Amino acid sequence: MNAPTVLVPLDGTERALVALPVAKRLAEIAGATLHLVHVAREAMPPEAVLASVGLNSAELRGSVLHTKAGDPPSGIIQAASERNAALIVMCTHTARSGVSKTIGRTALAVLKHAPCPVVLVRPERGVAPWPIRRILLPHDGTPTTSAAIRPAAELARNTEAELVVLHVAAEGARAPAEQGSLTAPRYMDQPQHEWPAWVGEFVERLGCVCPLESLKVRMALAHGAPADEVLRVAAEQSADLIVLAWRGEWEGEHAATLKSVVRHATCPMMVIRARE
Repeated sequence: MNAPTVLVPLDGTERALVALPVAKRLAEIAGATLHLVHVAREAMPPEAVLASVGLNSAELRGSVLHTKAGDPPSGIIQAASERNAALIVMCTHTARSGVSKTIGRTALAVLKHAPCPVVLVRPERGVAPWPIRRILLPHDGTPTTSAAIRPAAELARNTEAELVVLHVAAEGARAPAEQGSLTAPRYMDQPQHEWPAWVGEFVERLGCVCPLESLKVRMALAHGAPADEVLRVAAEQSADLIVLAWRGEWEGEHAATLKSVVRHATCPMMVIRARE
């Protein structure tokens, strides 16, 4: 059986290298081979790609570098499909700009069409080593967002990291229309009465998706705007990774929470596409 693949797109800029420490750690955890891919209008020799970003072959020992000609998003997606990639790890945006971008054109196109989860790393993180001690999993109580449970739980199990499951109760928000959703207790001014029972039911439902017995799992409840609370809890808990389920819609008012988290999170984000 072929080893799993973790794919890292390189565009010839130093900013793209922020994905490498994260990708190397994830590949190590999964026993995967790290594949780097450079896609440009004209294919460059591997040595030229490495030289353009200041890397040498010794730094990438055990990795594979591919160069392709073509449209970068299409080439990256094709490479991920051909190699049955388990993950794509990439920088959110590599173009330097005075305005903080949410996500670049290439990263967004890859996110929309990738055949696997995508881990996004903001350029501000730099290339420091990446430990995984605490994973934050926002969950709105809907079956759709449960798509992120298994990947988050498996990663927590393999790294012995703590898994913090966060439910945000937004002020005035309507209950989810999706059948099978579990919302937070209505009267949280008396949490000693409702919170323990709700947590028990919530964790039991999560366990139906993925066994949680051997994990360090902690439930957290927050009140307010979902994106703000996810970012606040991630900072307060020193989260090393945020795992987010995404329904696949980006334009307009869709994915408001995801957009804000991708724009402002200081740690990497794993985005899991919730399949219909």
